[in-house]
Amino acid sequence: MDLAHLKTFYIIAREGSLTKAAHILHTSQSSLSRTLQILEYYAQTQLFERHARGLKLTLQGEKVFYHAQKMVQEHEAFKHSFLNDFNETEGELKILTTPGVASIWLPEIIPEFLKKYPNIQLDINSALTNLEKDIEKADILIRTRIDHHPTLVQKRVLESPYKLWASPKYLQEFGIPQSAEDLDHHRLLVFEKAQFNVLANNHWILEVGANLEKPRQPFLIMNSLEGLISCAKNGLGIIQMPMVLAHIRNKDDALVSVLEELEEPGIGILCIYPLKTKNIKRIALFSDYLEELFKSNIPI
Repeated sequence: MDLAHLKTFYIIAREGSLTKAAHILHTSQSSLSRTLQILEYYAQTQLFERHARGLKLTLQGEKVFYHAQKMVQEHEAFKHSFLNDFNETEGELKILTTPGVASIWLPEIIPEFLKKYPNIQLDINSALTNLEKDIEKADILIRTRIDHHPTLVQKRVLESPYKLWASPKYLQEFGIPQSAEDLDHHRLLVFEKAQFNVLANNHWILEVGANLEKPRQPFLIMNSLEGLISCAKNGLGIIQMPMVLAHIRNKDDALVSVLEELEEPGIGILCIYPLKTKNIKRIALFSDYLEELFKSNIPI
């Protein structure tokens, strides 16, 4: 099996769909089907099972997948390292993170980095779920810790507790809660809870001081932090928000802290990349920059 076929197989297996893989590889599904036939001919076994939702690896297919993954990662690491010898502080740096980090936190801290390294082109994309599956699609992940991955470097770059916030308009209309138990009688705005959500406990507001036998129901659910903040500012209810986001998005003091004694440890965000790429200059510069901001406790 040559490397090109293995890389194609790896992408098909990772995506679990010929349609998605064809889109990524800019080729046709029929071409990918022929490649699979060639691979299964050389392997002398079936590598995929076809089902209604796409493709699923067989046991033998999983063995080939792990081998292909290793080969692709080593090839990409060598390619990055080789190119890095010529362009240490130039070129593209792909970053994958959550929508909140991409839209709120990164815009506050990347200008200074780009001032230092104007020839590094940042390509920032966001996704909400299962980011570790996409580690090969980016140079760096910025998200919560990925457990049981000794082949990854994980540096803490952001830590911020959750507090409760509401607008004066809402508190005037519905009253100020005096205890965590009082939240049972308030309108609570919460972030969507997805199966692979990479945020911290984003439903803490429903749990703190609650009766386990009578769980609280949210007044509104949204999959946008920006949207939740806007709803709270417009008097729709109470939200939980990390202090770092409040510092950025509440400069107009449109929201006030509620039940100030309550605090949830909240989010711990890390800069994550494969151990094999740690010597790539662009990755090292950006991760060190984020880590230095965190250690210096420099306000945004």
